[in-house]
Amino acid sequence: MRVGIDLDNTLISYDQAFQRVAKEEGLLPSSFEGNKAAVKRALLAERPDGFLWESLQGLVYGRRIDAAILFDGVARFLEACRARADVVAIVSHKTELAHHDPHMTDLRVAALRWMESNRFFDTAGLGIGRDNVYFEGTRDEKVRRIRALECDVFVDDLAEVLGHAEMPATCRKILFGSEPQSEFEQYASWDEVRDALFRGN
Repeated sequence: MRVGIDLDNTLISYDQAFQRVAKEEGLLPSSFEGNKAAVKRALLAERPDGFLWESLQGLVYGRRIDAAILFDGVARFLEACRARADVVAIVSHKTELAHHDPHMTDLRVAALRWMESNRFFDTAGLGIGRDNVYFEGTRDEKVRRIRALECDVFVDDLAEVLGHAEMPATCRKILFGSEPQSEFEQYASWDEVRDALFRGN
């Protein structure tokens, strides 16, 4: 089976990273508590033009990606894939540069370094082939890559990707997240994804 997976907010969890970095940068009070969506709402309320939020995104996805963590259950899921000899590809919609970043940090390089530090490419770690990681500049290009890879299943946190007009009909589409919806098969944890795909196999 060919398994395709999104990267940001699907494999990598940024909830604590956004809160932590926003506080360290003085964008939010130290008493603030909330996930990524709550941080976004707070910063947009402060600056509706999006400058603060986009600046924070550039920091967290770039120079401060070290504050992000791997979602629980990812290692167990990938171990199950490896045991079955499934091919795993990571397909991410990620531009090279962020908005409002004076340091011009290459977001793709930052992501690869984070993946290396979390043993994605280590055969004794998560065991993903580095040549199976794809960064695409637009959502359309991402979906075309998924088609070209002939993914049997694709896991993403964005319904907009799974519902894209060019997503192949033969690809099993799994939405990763807990926000209620009725369009796609959905799971809130990687252990649930693993059970759904591999139970009985």
